Amino acid sequence: MARRGIKKHLKRLPAPKHWPIKRKMAKFTTKPRPGPHAKEDCFTLAVVLREVLGHAEIMREAKAILSSGQVVVDGRIRKDPRYPVGIMDVIEIKNEGVLYRILPKQKGGLRLHQIKETESKFKLCRVEKKMMTHGGRLQMTLHDGRNVLLPKEQKTSEYTTLDTLKISLPDQEVLGKISLKEGAIALVTKGRNVGIQGKIVEINRRFGTHASTVTIEDSGGERLQTALEYVFVVGENKPEIDLGEGGVS
Repeated sequence: MARRGIKKHLKRLPAPKHWPIKRKMAKFTTKPRPGPHAKEDCFTLAVVLREVLGHAEIMREAKAILSSGQVVVDGRIRKDPRYPVGIMDVIEIKNEGVLYRILPKQKGGLRLHQIKETESKFKLCRVEKKMMTHGGRLQMTLHDGRNVLLPKEQKTSEYTTLDTLKISLPDQEVLGKISLKEGAIALVTKGRNVGIQGKIVEINRRFGTHASTVTIEDSGGERLQTALEYVFVVGENKPEIDLGEGGVS
């Protein structure tokens, strides 16, 4: 009899390459549940607690930490060890009072960057697509899977795809918008130049897959070119969030 549905397990060898797991120590690891981030662009909470932060040695300890409500993601308690967390997500470890934001790492993968409490009250989300509802309201789908519905009286022409919204946590209210334009500060989230931060110098919009390109100048004055869909705007004149080492001012 054929298998019904998707596989519920994940072997360590074909797991995402950026996961800091020991591939041959055991056979299986935690498989991310369908949710806000794709498997290739996320960590599971079990991997965060066990391999990244080292708060647990085995899955039983990771589950105990989660079941006690000590882990908060984007302002909400998460108890599922398979819950996926990805770029721009804010993670709080309550018993330690430590806050992290997930950012892309140079040469591939993700990193947890420690942030201050004031910065944990909001999150930056990129607009992936937008549509009009039957009631004449604009609905925007963001990079982490959430949908934002704007008031009917608000102008819809102000928002375009690949712009960045500043969202309050956990209320999900729109606090502001950062447009994708020349002079803005951007972060490369995928591709060969992943993790590079800098100022947008030029935007070339063309038709076709990966045809539109963006030229970015980093803090050292070096210029690089990447695909338009790999760019995540994080500020107009300066970053709205702390980018850690290599950040632009």
